[in-house]
Amino acid sequence: MQSEQEILLEHLAKDDDMAYTLLYKQFYVPMVLFASQYINNEEASKDVVQEFFISMLGQKKDFENVTALKVYLYHSVKNRCMNYIQHEQVKGRYEAFVLREFDDVDLFWDRVLEVVQELPRQYRNVMMLSLDGYKISEVAEKMGISLETAKEYKKEGKKRLSVRLRSLGLELFIPIFF
Repeated sequence: MQSEQEILLEHLAKDDDMAYTLLYKQFYVPMVLFASQYINNEEASKDVVQEFFISMLGQKKDFENVTALKVYLYHSVKNRCMNYIQHEQVKGRYEAFVLREFDDVDLFWDRVLEVVQELPRQYRNVMMLSLDGYKISEVAEKMGISLETAKEYKKEGKKRLSVRLRSLGLELFIPIFF
């Protein structure tokens, strides 16, 4: 008789939806606790783990054993935690820069939003939802588009914003916004 973990490995190799359900049930809480060791914010830790699980959807993963699976899961979440921490540090530096360099923060935001409004409708919608704090998976759901399409709109929107903001001397702010 196969153990639950052996069944999980078998279903992961087949990219079966049941595998993701089992994976989530078994590892979500421990991985959030693990992420919390790096990120001192429970909600952010949950978001990092949730986004990791979403990124796994549709990817066939073949692991030799449960230990290899666990190494993959925890290593991936640790990397995402490091990326989150780095992003927060960059964000803090840019916020400090904005406060130092721009007398009127509202005027600065007005300029950024004007540039976003110049984008084609789909790109603009993705970027505005991102600015409102929605994760890309939530953006896709709200807009009724696939996750891959939402990612593509965001990628192209960032490219177009970079060009436009560069002409205004504000291109360094793209990583912080999106």
